[in-house]
Amino acid sequence: MKKRRRSSLRKPSQLPRTVQHSPALKREAPSQALDPMDDGVAKLVPYDETLLDRARTQWQFGDWNSLATIDRDTLQHHPDRAKLALLAGAGRLQTGFADEARQFLNLAKDWGISKKLLSQVLIAGVHSSLGRAAALSTRPDRAQLHFEKAIQIGTPGADVRLLAPALARNQLQQNACPRSAAISNRSDTAEKAMDAQADQLLQRCLASRDLHAATDAVLDDITLQPGLHCLLMLKLAETFAAKKDNLTAIHYLRQGRHYFDGASITTQVQFLKLLVRIGRADTAADITMSRALQGQSAVPVDDATAKAIQQSYEQVRALQEKKSEHGHDLLLDWLQHNLSKFAPTDTKRVVIEIGTTREDVPGQGSTAKIADFCATHGLDFITVDMDPHNSHMAQVMFARNDMPFTAVTQKGEDFLRAYTGRMDFVFLDAYDFDHGKHSELRQSRYERFLGSRIDEQACHQMHLDCAESVLKKLATDGIVCIDDTWRDEHHRWTAKGTLAMPYLLDNAYTLIEARNRAALLKPPAVRA
Repeated sequence: MKKRRRSSLRKPSQLPRTVQHSPALKREAPSQALDPMDDGVAKLVPYDETLLDRARTQWQFGDWNSLATIDRDTLQHHPDRAKLALLAGAGRLQTGFADEARQFLNLAKDWGISKKLLSQVLIAGVHSSLGRAAALSTRPDRAQLHFEKAIQIGTPGADVRLLAPALARNQLQQNACPRSAAISNRSDTAEKAMDAQADQLLQRCLASRDLHAATDAVLDDITLQPGLHCLLMLKLAETFAAKKDNLTAIHYLRQGRHYFDGASITTQVQFLKLLVRIGRADTAADITMSRALQGQSAVPVDDATAKAIQQSYEQVRALQEKKSEHGHDLLLDWLQHNLSKFAPTDTKRVVIEIGTTREDVPGQGSTAKIADFCATHGLDFITVDMDPHNSHMAQVMFARNDMPFTAVTQKGEDFLRAYTGRMDFVFLDAYDFDHGKHSELRQSRYERFLGSRIDEQACHQMHLDCAESVLKKLATDGIVCIDDTWRDEHHRWTAKGTLAMPYLLDNAYTLIEARNRAALLKPPAVRA
């Protein structure tokens, strides 16, 4: 082997554009690297110049077993050792060797890997795991989305249509076939040994005169393998769950959560399943979300567990969003609890919304939410707005969801004045009150379709005009809800209900409830 001076080393260069690889991982490397020896003389060390290309391809196709066989000695003198360490760590994460994975990821950081590339590879790995879990749970559409996302994030600019199906096939083949003998044997042996050790610790703790002191001593023992702490907490939780003592079981699971990341995949799966079984899917959702945000691989739980975790997350989000909901929430809550009490009719009851959704933002979006409710409960729905864009968005949404509802482009007060059909439930949320923070885009729509910018007095009058039509036409067992109205410090109605609320109350309407800056009213049982 001939020696070459440092100046003869070629500089990194881009691979041809036809190669589908992440720009951040591209390199044309020399076949030798300089190794500074103790005597101060730089010696050339041979290395595999094709290793990065192979590892990159293995990563793109999800060949985690091959990546997991790359060892540190192979990387030590490689000019692309930081990128190779990152890919080797990613392979170990996917094959269940979390401790080794952390070691390789730390090496990648020490060797100068960029935070951006580190995040790309880890987040792409999460999507790959989620795709595999979704595919095994017979959710092919969700699986396809995750595999495509893995390619898009990990290899920006790559041909997703070409690579995503290949990634999916390889992932499922790996799941269907056993791991390579070396990896499989090592994993099984290590897990059996740890499980036996955890059983011994469990029996010692349960036999102790002070269970808490005994478990504290184990948790404080830093010489134990990281995964052992979590496994012991899981076994303690299972013991108490079997005795119907879920409170103590939850205590030990929450203690084990601090050691969750160091546990084996098997332990992690059982940990999340037990949380769901004892009614704490919310904690399982917290763990899942935390791992995703940290770029860690998803735990491949079964479909039922995954569904329970997702439902828990959605319930938390729904409760959070409910706090910011507008008046439609007041109306729909009342209908949810009272609709079954209404007498049957020959034709469908009708909900009319005056003021179609403009912006789809949290807490608003009344048109979609009312439409969903009406579709579920067999009601008809009409939404009215002066802006044709808003009506168009509503009609598109109706068509997309196969809803037989109507979006009308007309001033709300004019529509109600001319309307001759059923009027059972009315939601008034049209002309805005002037709070001084409306965007120029919103102001421009008023100028274009109503001839002037938002005006407080016009807001009051418009809703009064609507209230006058409601007074004449609302069903005797009907309901009207006025959004964006509340009482000021002098107990006077403000904003959209400034004139409409006193008018309806003066005409014997009864206030049912006022919250979320909205008011719900019903007409007198006997009309004058």
